[in-house]
Amino acid sequence: MTEEPTFDLGDLVSELARANIELWHQEDIARSQDDSAVVKAKRNIDKLNQRRNDLIEKIDESAIQAMEAARRG
Repeated sequence: MTEEPTFDLGDLVSELARANIELWHQEDIARSQDDSAVVKAKRNIDKLNQRRNDLIEKIDESAIQAMEAARRG
C-alpha cells in the first residue's frame, strides 16, 4: 500500500503564489513616504515571509512523499 502525500501539492503551490502576491503588495507599501504605513508593512512582510517558509517546507514534504510513493509503487 502506498502512502498518500499529507498535503495536496497543487493547493500548496497555489497558496505559495498567493503569499508571494501579498508579499509583493506589502513591499510596495513599504516603499511609501508614510512612516506608519512602512512600519505596518514591514511587520506584515515578516509574517508573510514566515508563511512562505512554512509553505515551502510543506511543499518539500509533499514532493518527498510523492517521490517515495512512486519509487515504492
